[in-house]
Amino acid sequence: MNLPKIVLALGYTGLIPFFIGPVWLSFSPDTAPAWLDQAWLNWAALIGAFMAGTFWGFALPAVQGPSGLLGVFISVVLVALTGIAITLEFALALPGLALVFMLLLLADFWRERTLDTIGGYFRLRSTLTAGVLIAITWRYLMLGSNA
Repeated sequence: MNLPKIVLALGYTGLIPFFIGPVWLSFSPDTAPAWLDQAWLNWAALIGAFMAGTFWGFALPAVQGPSGLLGVFISVVLVALTGIAITLEFALALPGLALVFMLLLLADFWRERTLDTIGGYFRLRSTLTAGVLIAITWRYLMLGSNA
């Protein structure tokens, strides 16, 4: 089974906000509003929590077994780590969020092998996570000049 085109379109569209901050600060830093980084962090946290929630959804049908219970626990931990990451100062929130997205991908790798799978989902998640990590790294590298 392949993922519907709308799922792919929405997934890739969700990457756009991750790149708005770094692009804006790279090409027109003097015009960037003071709220840009906070809005950017909020988006990253929303997506991180959303992805942890989807993990919960994958685990819930198997919750009666040990793998399902572990999946639900992993989901809750990932939401908590997302919440903790955005409470940190910006320079620490960035690597914190990068860690969350890497852990989400690692959790999906485990899920792909342990729980039910949807064809093409892990490939999409891997690609989108790579995009998120590129955007976070790009913004982190700019801290010295545009923090």
